[in-house]
Amino acid sequence: MRRVVLTSLCWAGGLLGAGCGDDVEAPAETDAIGPTMERIEEEIMQARGTDRVESRLVIALRRVPDHLDPLGDLDPWGARIAEELVFQGLTRRVDTGAPWAEPALADACVTRPQTAPRDVYCHLREGVVFHDGKPVTPEDVLYSLDWWLDPRRGTMRVRLGLGGLKKVELVDGPVGGLPPGSRRDPGRWIHVALNRAEPLALAMLADMAIVPRAAHRGRARAFGRAPVGTGPMRVTSLEPDRLVLEPWTPEGEPPMAPVPAGDELPPPSRIVLREMPDGAAALTAMRRGDVHLAAELSPTHVPEELAKPGMAPRFTAFVLSPPRFDVLLYNLRGGVQAGPRMRGMLDDALPRAALADALGDLPSQDVTVPVDLTEPVEIDLVALHEAGVSASLGMAGLPARRDVSLDDAGKARAQATLEELGWVLERGVRRSASGPLRVVLMWNGTDGEGRVMAHGIRDAWTGIGIITPFATASWSYLFGLMRKGEFDAALVRLAERSDADLFPYFHSRGDLNLVGVSDVALDGALEAHRAATTPQERRTALVAVADRLAALRLCSVIRAPSQVMLVSRRVQGLEFEDDLPRLSKLRLSPLESWILGQRSR
Repeated sequence: MRRVVLTSLCWAGGLLGAGCGDDVEAPAETDAIGPTMERIEEEIMQARGTDRVESRLVIALRRVPDHLDPLGDLDPWGARIAEELVFQGLTRRVDTGAPWAEPALADACVTRPQTAPRDVYCHLREGVVFHDGKPVTPEDVLYSLDWWLDPRRGTMRVRLGLGGLKKVELVDGPVGGLPPGSRRDPGRWIHVALNRAEPLALAMLADMAIVPRAAHRGRARAFGRAPVGTGPMRVTSLEPDRLVLEPWTPEGEPPMAPVPAGDELPPPSRIVLREMPDGAAALTAMRRGDVHLAAELSPTHVPEELAKPGMAPRFTAFVLSPPRFDVLLYNLRGGVQAGPRMRGMLDDALPRAALADALGDLPSQDVTVPVDLTEPVEIDLVALHEAGVSASLGMAGLPARRDVSLDDAGKARAQATLEELGWVLERGVRRSASGPLRVVLMWNGTDGEGRVMAHGIRDAWTGIGIITPFATASWSYLFGLMRKGEFDAALVRLAERSDADLFPYFHSRGDLNLVGVSDVALDGALEAHRAATTPQERRTALVAVADRLAALRLCSVIRAPSQVMLVSRRVQGLEFEDDLPRLSKLRLSPLESWILGQRSR
């Protein structure tokens, strides 16, 4: 997990935030949108000295998660909220080094063997309660972990990297002895058995959230709308257009987030996620101070809105590259695409620039493999403002559009490769002694971005003489065919963590090795990533994985989306993990707290 930390708190040229001075001296000028600086100062002065100060942090999303069931499929924001704020597993992930996890609901974990375990024993902490005040029992833990062993969830289990899960049971203690200071505790030790050695077993447990059995069993849909966990925040409202979270501490215990000392800021008293698909409305709310973080600006507003006067003093902005890739996977087991030169030809022919224009995205990342090695980039808003009407993509940290001439050059290379390999163009179709050149493109057939990409790929391939029929069906059906190796090329979306363990996808023994790759060098790089004990070792191994994937050309990245996030300078503690903000770290300056506290009265 890689992070960018935002430490600048001063609102230059306007009001001052924490650490920039206690006296507020604002010029009597009117913001382009929003209250006058005089009115803001008046509200602050009225709010000083009151007993009740509310710090409500508001985030604008294009779409608010419609459920937060951690035992179901969640979108990236839903997963971030569930994992970081609402729920906990027996362990939680850490990025400091092996074993890449630490106890959470467990107070001790024992692995057998220690470095590449096939058995994990975790002791459930005493006194843990859910948000509704009910105790967390061993039966809740058993239910939550055993959920993934249900045969009906086999496909999902494998997709989530839990393919090695074999058995979950309650035991008196670990086989082979107890760790120092531990005791046998009948029924409170959870034994997780794996069907193979898993170096990242403790991190795997972090992905398995614990839910109350009575509230979830048979009511998964309703539970997702009214989730109950053990995390530091609880959901107080989940509506179609907003989600509200508030800090939670078990009755009689000190706050999970300690009261800050000195100049430290307390955590927000409320985090509100508002659904704002209208990009103009989100920008207006940002300028008024009603929203503090716009997660994804509309591409139509980049860079023009970022270059406007007053943006640089009040906001920071970042180009983010989420670990999400739309890729073509090629079957290496058989068919014309099994040969590396033919896969290279198919990749060369892809019209990436034309597809980007058709999708209306910000420019995609220029990557060749689905491995996230790109850090968030801060945009130079001052430079954009100085450029004025000349502000454009490709400057001040913004991504540049792909030159359409690259599509033409790729098409020419693809045609040359076909000629060299003996595929002659006859009446618009490439032929050889074995017959016409035919590559079936598999995808799920639904409307939207997938349709745009599938039709663009087919048009490009047929344009150089390749017969490209579609094979469409439900994703679960197609996934079954791919696991059997019954496909030529498949359009899929790979969404993982930035430092994801790609072993399941591309190792010769991986549960999700859909392409059928078996490469000694790639296996070694993937194994090195799993065995890494430091962040630097992990990064080095991930680079080696990316290099080998690029050399093998076993997949083509069609799109690696980028997006722009806008953040008020009143926000402190911004850290990025997987190109999403760490919600538990966000704070608001006292200035914002005073304003919102007064407005909420």
